[in-house]
Amino acid sequence: MAERFGLAAMFKPCEAHRRKRRRSGLRGPMTQLDHSRRRTRFLASCVVGNLLEWYDFALYGTLTPVTAQLFFPATDPLAALVDIYAVFALGFLARPLGGLLFGWLGDRLGRQPSLVLSVVLMAVPTCGMGLLPTYATAGLAAPLALALLRILQGLSAGGEFSSSIILLVESAPLDRRGLYGSIANFGAMIGGVLGGGIGWLMTAWLPEAAVLAWGWRLPFLSGIVVGAFGLWLRHGIPDSPTYVRLAAAGALSRQPVLRTLRREGRQMVLAAGLNWVVSAGYYLAFVWLASDMTAVAGLAYRVALGIQTMGLVFGLAMTPLFGLLSDRYGRRPMLAGSAVATALLAVPMVMLAGQGSVVAAAIAQLGLALMVAAFLGTLPAVFVSLHQETSRCTALGLSYNLALALFGGTAPLIATLLVRLSGWPSAPGVYLAATALLCLVLVRYLPKTEPARL
Repeated sequence: MAERFGLAAMFKPCEAHRRKRRRSGLRGPMTQLDHSRRRTRFLASCVVGNLLEWYDFALYGTLTPVTAQLFFPATDPLAALVDIYAVFALGFLARPLGGLLFGWLGDRLGRQPSLVLSVVLMAVPTCGMGLLPTYATAGLAAPLALALLRILQGLSAGGEFSSSIILLVESAPLDRRGLYGSIANFGAMIGGVLGGGIGWLMTAWLPEAAVLAWGWRLPFLSGIVVGAFGLWLRHGIPDSPTYVRLAAAGALSRQPVLRTLRREGRQMVLAAGLNWVVSAGYYLAFVWLASDMTAVAGLAYRVALGIQTMGLVFGLAMTPLFGLLSDRYGRRPMLAGSAVATALLAVPMVMLAGQGSVVAAAIAQLGLALMVAAFLGTLPAVFVSLHQETSRCTALGLSYNLALALFGGTAPLIATLLVRLSGWPSAPGVYLAATALLCLVLVRYLPKTEPARL
């Protein structure tokens, strides 16, 4: 199994591990079970950070009707939603700086140290959300503290996804890069399922008064458990073969930020443009749509959350499949096909979600989830292959997080404003279709083949 997936050499026992085995009274070579356990821990360590990152963001998005009442009380519920989504976007605006800082760390000191630090720093603001005072208790200090925690969360999350997909794709064999890259988004989708699912269960089981009084705090406080587990997993995992090779050859860049700005401009613009459709699509499908089904279609919010959770589970299952398909049929054909399908179907799916029928809303949610999963499974390997190995963490950290800040974090806010300004509930579907057309244009500029060695 190790040879099949290209990880056998990566998980050969080092001298430190041999000494640890001798101290534990173990003798002889590592068994197949030892290799399997180390592989499992490595893959799980790459999943757990993205799980925590997107658990927090999904939970925040899922509980927006609750937190809007607690932190931005207003006579107009739509105005309160705009305020809470603005703070949601604020966390994303801090991500590019975090991507720059953690990217420098990944290029200079290794992908693994960057991931260890990011998972620790992500757990702090997630837990802090559950300890915040509300507007009724602290007045203006409450939304200000909320905004500060979103900024801290954005900084720490800025290097998480880019560092994890780089570690995964650089450690993968040539014919499995799509699958390995999709594992990072697989973890993100698990976090989305947990965040959305827990929010849904809480609103379904607890009375509304209990949710507003104390129930909303519990899911955020649980983030400290995930953070501690992630730290344990990431301590001692091997760094990527690419970084090890560069370090051994003395080829690490001394100034990865300057190198990125001088030599990676075109690649970063291309990566950011490709990321637009998936950033906007994810947050329209899995954050904004539940509120839309409630406000426009008249569905009960707990019903809308249940449909959203079902869509996340479906997207979770489909993401690795699209990663495998991109390994078999190529990244460019997969992206082109996905862009065409999204451009044609985005508006009909959003219109279907607003029909007021549970069945219609479920079909729309599954359709949008499938579109998003196609990009989530294909793009990670594309992002890694676009950038040079000596400045890859910095370049990808900056381009990915700039796109997420500009197009992902603002997507629910833009969707809400489009509906309000146009008076047409399906207007956000036009926005998603436009991003897909841009992706279709940018696919033409991708290299036709990936380098054999990343």
